Amino acid sequence: MTIEQIKSLLSHFYEGQTTPDEERLLAAYFRREDVPEELQEDKQLFLMLAQISDQEMPTDIAEQITAFVNNLGQTEKKPVLPEVKQRKGIIYRLKTPPKMWYRVAATVAILLAIGGGVLFHQQTYTTDPFCDTCSTPEEAAAELHKANAMITKASQQCLAPTRNAFEQVEDTKEIINKHITF
Repeated sequence: MTIEQIKSLLSHFYEGQTTPDEERLLAAYFRREDVPEELQEDKQLFLMLAQISDQEMPTDIAEQITAFVNNLGQTEKKPVLPEVKQRKGIIYRLKTPPKMWYRVAATVAILLAIGGGVLFHQQTYTTDPFCDTCSTPEEAAAELHKANAMITKASQQCLAPTRNAFEQVEDTKEIINKHITF
């Protein structure tokens, strides 16, 4: 099969429009060693699916699914699956994910801590806390701009790893969404 035919079958596969025979063709293709670099992610997906498909399906899966679906609308939580030894313990989870203002508040707290440290450091080295360090308003404005630049640079250095991690999470979500459709 040509790469174009494989890509066409893959697009049909991700849309859920392939037949079992077409899926077997794709699985056989991705078991080969000479898969092009651009299809390596798809190869990994098909190899994982092959591992999952080798597992045996429980015989009472239909009853379990039916029981689960029937219990979805009920307010009282009943066990859907047969009783299994469950671990006793309490798991605490957030009811809602952290909002953006938590991040903003954390950033403001960090900036205030940095500013307080700078202020404390400056006060410990001055002999008279009420003396003017600048002789003109222009000089004071220049010093203020320098301090602002220092704080901005420090906060950017603190936020860069967070930004990078966020971008990596977004990239991972895109890869997962590419391979999994609900």
